[in-house]
Amino acid sequence: MARPKTLIIDGKTVKEIVTMAEAVREVEKYFKLFGRGKAQMPPKVYITLDKYNGDFRSMPTYVEDVEVCGIKWVNVHPDNRKKGIPTVMGIIIYSDPRTGFPLAIMDATYATALRTGAAGGVAAKYLARKSSKIVALVGCGVQARTQLAALNEVVKIKTVNVFGKTHSETLKFKRWCRRTFSFEVKIIPSIEGCVKEADIIVTTTPARKPVIKCEWLKKRVHINAIGADAAGKEELDVKILKGAKIVVDAWVQAAHSGEINVPVKKKQITKRDIYADIGEVTSGKKKGRVKKDNITVFDSTGLAVQDMAIASLIYKKAKKLNKGKNIQLFN
Repeated sequence: MARPKTLIIDGKTVKEIVTMAEAVREVEKYFKLFGRGKAQMPPKVYITLDKYNGDFRSMPTYVEDVEVCGIKWVNVHPDNRKKGIPTVMGIIIYSDPRTGFPLAIMDATYATALRTGAAGGVAAKYLARKSSKIVALVGCGVQARTQLAALNEVVKIKTVNVFGKTHSETLKFKRWCRRTFSFEVKIIPSIEGCVKEADIIVTTTPARKPVIKCEWLKKRVHINAIGADAAGKEELDVKILKGAKIVVDAWVQAAHSGEINVPVKKKQITKRDIYADIGEVTSGKKKGRVKKDNITVFDSTGLAVQDMAIASLIYKKAKKLNKGKNIQLFN
């Protein structure tokens, strides 16, 4: 009998074979399975490296019904930009749950951005008003691109307002938008100006103090709070959270390192203030947006089920298209 081989899939291949439409569909499917209790998923484990201004995160899961199992090992090192390498890098080991054999080892750098963007798209589908047309992006790095691409799959965008860290970064983002989409893109010089007319706001900054104030917001706005992904980070005024319908991806992770982590530690927000997790909403256990809702907030920290949704999609498409390289890991 021939020994099984492991498929190695690089980042270039991932970008070539997976679309955002597919990513949104798969992430929604896996959120539903998570909401139905079909996933074993320990909370994300952090290794903090203060000496190097970085950290590592370990994210394993097993998803029943679809028989998908694996783990992502990912870093966040903000200073990497100065060295010409990505701030976020990772690999996914995608395994056969029947035997434990690693079916594939794949680059997770773009897959991470893709699945995080897809999660924002799914959240907006359930929590934003169907008539939403104006999107505000606070932050315009890599994650802003996949967030916008996913939103474009679920709402009819008319205008995108963009506020970036630097004018050159923002201008680069606008040029990318013009090449990629047909809607209007406006560079706004202040965060207040960027968000005040928005129907959907996406925050993707590394802020450790709130950058958006409650009084700036339009009634019935939806916010995808993406940037807070480690303890001490926050982007939203606590007044926003206190008056909002909050949906987290998972309570334990959000309380530790999501948008709510600082208010929870200060006892300004408790678990009773959380309406639902995204699995409960997508699986129908709890309703998404209803007419009486004003502000809705999705607190995204990133779940291992999202990674496996994308990993399974990548693996299946790579096999179908004969992409990647098979290697013999075990003699």
